[in-house]
Amino acid sequence: MITEEVLKALEKEAMENPHSPFAQHKLAIAYFNLGKLQEAKEAFKKVLKLDPYHFEAMVNLGIILAQEGELEEAKKAFTFTLKFYPKSVEAWTNLGLIEFQLGNFDEAEKCYKKALEIDEKFPSAWVNLSTVLIEKEKYEEAISALEKARELAPQMATIYNNFAVAYYYMGDKEKAKEYLNQAKSLGYPVNPEFERMVYEG
Repeated sequence: MITEEVLKALEKEAMENPHSPFAQHKLAIAYFNLGKLQEAKEAFKKVLKLDPYHFEAMVNLGIILAQEGELEEAKKAFTFTLKFYPKSVEAWTNLGLIEFQLGNFDEAEKCYKKALEIDEKFPSAWVNLSTVLIEKEKYEEAISALEKARELAPQMATIYNNFAVAYYYMGDKEKAKEYLNQAKSLGYPVNPEFERMVYEG
């Protein structure tokens, strides 16, 4: 856990070493982990001024931009990262999220599949792929992706919510109820409207 004392020490180190990407990046990560996104955003920008090819800083900056709704700018950050680090699973996964939010489902699917080519044991990519496949009404493929995600992360609540959605749209309400109950038991914030559809039909 990062305390205020640790943060002050990192801020002092960054101030004393203004030309050190390492010192600036440590501070940026600290801000990011504390949820101080504006400070983190500026700190990551400092890192990238010192080292334009610092892919961790670029990926994290992209994540912040996406959270702020600056999707096109975030997309540029991830695309730039992949130009120099084409095997960055994080960049492919985050680019997939951006494409999904922009409604580019085919591109999102490609991004997640690319991430899984690099690391097939990355459960979030399987879950995100299932979300795209559900949007594209490829329910059986979505279920297959979710089964792989469940093998890797059986306690990930999102998996069971997505199972419920896929089975609901396949017309199997009993399985949808079963998986929705599992999602709720794991603390997933189930959409009330979807819950009503499953239980009341």
